[in-house]
Amino acid sequence: MDLTKPKVLVYGSINIDDFYVVPHIVRSGETISSSSYTVSAGGKGANQSVALGRAGANVYHAGKIGKDGEWVRKIMQDSGVDTSYVKVSEKEATGRAIIQLSQESHDNSIVLFPGTNHTVSLEEARHVLSHFGEGDWLVMQNEISSGGEIMRAAKERGLTICFNPSPFTNELPKEYPLHLVDYLLINEIEAQGLYSYLTAPKSDTDSVSSSSHITASESFPVLEKAYEQISGIIITLGGDGLVARFRINEEDVQMKEFRMGIVKGHVINTTGAGDTFAGYFVANLVRNQELNKRFSPEQLRAALEEASHAASLAVSREGAMDSIPVKLDVDEAIRVKEKLD
Repeated sequence: MDLTKPKVLVYGSINIDDFYVVPHIVRSGETISSSSYTVSAGGKGANQSVALGRAGANVYHAGKIGKDGEWVRKIMQDSGVDTSYVKVSEKEATGRAIIQLSQESHDNSIVLFPGTNHTVSLEEARHVLSHFGEGDWLVMQNEISSGGEIMRAAKERGLTICFNPSPFTNELPKEYPLHLVDYLLINEIEAQGLYSYLTAPKSDTDSVSSSSHITASESFPVLEKAYEQISGIIITLGGDGLVARFRINEEDVQMKEFRMGIVKGHVINTTGAGDTFAGYFVANLVRNQELNKRFSPEQLRAALEEASHAASLAVSREGAMDSIPVKLDVDEAIRVKEKLD
């Protein structure tokens, strides 16, 4: 790990995922047999840390696991992640996802147990953050406790904040200080949720429903007005690629828009695509970061392109964390595409 590079702190979840392949999603009172059972490492925070590590970033993960999660930490370490800020609970179990995969309908059903992810405290976070400062980055999701308080404490220390507000809840915009976020990385559903919250009458913000008819382009003006400090908003559109807007100069009123289609390839499993994209996007920006200078349009486009290629490779493989590619594979995929173009 190159200690001269800016540090990236991912404060996020670590899970153990239990996958059961079943004929159909189990019904109330029913007992069925599973034809296949696998256990894998997961959690959005852990996945994004691994993506950053495999992309070559100077990445540290902070969070909590139980004794049953030590093997997940080992996978993260082997991927280039510094896990010295991962605490092990003597009493609590690691967060778990129990996932049924239906052979009949090809959909899934998930029971999520937060476990140690919901025992993270601000006091613990302040100790971790004392080792980071201006020029460093914080990457967060919505799968741990004290998230909003951790974000405020990080900004007090001058960290650049990239936030992926997933899973999105009606309470999230009230719990997290989104006006402190520098880069907001969201999908269409999360964009619609934020739009609904920001446009709802103040008396109705406790019962906001997602504006599913709102497009990414329609949500941008509302998000830009609400979060005037933001440097970038990236909205991923699944099979339709992405649309992003960045503030190239601090005084710019108008943000510059980028549109990008998907990198076409064979699709096996989309589970790890979003986390792979997030990790590679941040890793590319950090790699090209210069103190007190904003990123150029060319640098931003390159970051989006690298992240898109990484996500394309991830969906062509089985698993979530297991599917995240190393940088050499991503670089080769970019070279091949450039030759074809």
